[in-house]
Amino acid sequence: MTANFASGSIWTGDNLAVLRGMNDACVDLIYLDPPFNSNRTYEAPIGSRAAGATFKDTWALDDVDVYEHGEMAERSPAAYAVIEAARQAHGKSMQSYLVFMAVRLLEMRRVLKPEGSSTCIVTTPLRIG
Repeated sequence: MTANFASGSIWTGDNLAVLRGMNDACVDLIYLDPPFNSNRTYEAPIGSRAAGATFKDTWALDDVDVYEHGEMAERSPAAYAVIEAARQAHGKSMQSYLVFMAVRLLEMRRVLKPEGSSTCIVTTPLRIG
């Protein structure tokens, strides 16, 4: 399918709304630098241009729209069963994080061309438990 955006476009921030506006199978490359559920708050160093900025990498049910839980259960019941098992084993924080990621990953799969590629940069390991 033909892309409905300019070639070479780059978006930053939460990608869900952008992905949902894209045509199916029209993306050549997806670069992903996701949050990692590290249960930490990161602060920009004093003296940097971003000094005072913080990023919370902890998750709660109110961090994920209730609609996204229902959407996951409907679009991918098997994946949602795994997410539910993770909630039982690791708590609601893990469930919220996995729903947040899974909804976006499903959209990325939808927009990526069959011959397309994706890259995920891992800078912080995911700790479960």
